[in-house]
Amino acid sequence: MKRQIGLVCLCLSLFGCGQSEVTIVQSEEKFSAIESRVRDGDANNIHSLVVWQKGHKLFEIHRQGGGLFGSQHTSTVPVGMNELHNLHSVTKSFVATLIFIAIDEGKIAGLDTPVFSLFPEYVADDREEKMQIRIRDVLNMSTGYALNEIGPGAKDAFLQHYMAKDLLELFLSKHLSFTPGSQFAYSGLSTIGLSKIIERVYGKPFTTVMKEKLFGPLSIDNYRWSAQFVSGEPGADWGLMLTPEGMGKFGTMWLNRGEYNGKQIVQSHWLGELSKSRFHDYNMGYGMHFWQVPQLSGAVAAVGIGEQYIMVIPRKNAVIVATGGNYDMPSMPTLTTLKALSELL
Repeated sequence: MKRQIGLVCLCLSLFGCGQSEVTIVQSEEKFSAIESRVRDGDANNIHSLVVWQKGHKLFEIHRQGGGLFGSQHTSTVPVGMNELHNLHSVTKSFVATLIFIAIDEGKIAGLDTPVFSLFPEYVADDREEKMQIRIRDVLNMSTGYALNEIGPGAKDAFLQHYMAKDLLELFLSKHLSFTPGSQFAYSGLSTIGLSKIIERVYGKPFTTVMKEKLFGPLSIDNYRWSAQFVSGEPGADWGLMLTPEGMGKFGTMWLNRGEYNGKQIVQSHWLGELSKSRFHDYNMGYGMHFWQVPQLSGAVAAVGIGEQYIMVIPRKNAVIVATGGNYDMPSMPTLTTLKALSELL
């Protein structure tokens, strides 16, 4: 069933109807309150919301709104099941998944592999000290570098790699400020480090590895990469553009413990690792480049600024995908909507 609620608003616009165009592609009576939340703006600038449970799509709604499309600000971000959308930091969880695959394939010995053992060319005086940094520390955003993109100074931390000429050199040479593994410091440079590990062990760009190891097996062929400003390299920490359909495939793979369409893409035990919180922020846990969301039925989530979500909810045998343009907001209205939605499953 498809309803163009926004057409009513278009007809009434001269009389003060301020609602955005909303398209309900698929729904059930039990989701009527969620429809109202989206239609009435209670989820603020949500763009798409899709739910799968037990392998079947139950709910799909899209709402026209503004935000970022690539690097461009626009009042009308394309919305729809097959429309590309900025994922922002959801990208980080895709890169982390490549690390798990590399360990599965024997390209990396394990999570406790010292990162700098893979980069023997780095011979600065602090090399021995930096040999403390394990791959698990980088995955947990506890690399040891004084960069934090959450809270004060977030923009400056991001700009360090966004404006860098040589990303590998920046990652390797950054000053170690605290014992790796001891503190949470959320930084895209850590994800860039993971991408450089992938490039080192596979001998090819991380985007090529992602195409071969993830996008190919998931039958994802509609995607785009945005680039870091100065280096021109794809943004390993923020640059992936993907459709809600593609986001759902990634979530479904994780819900099925690494399996998709009968193929084991990543080994099943990794889902258990993603469920363990090493640190906490935003009332959520964090570990392995994923967020743990106890208030949403114990979901494991890939999360991006503007309220981009891939929620994997094993207790409900469900995946929820949301995209939006909720930037610079003190609250998380889409997350509140997702919690209400999960309680209906």
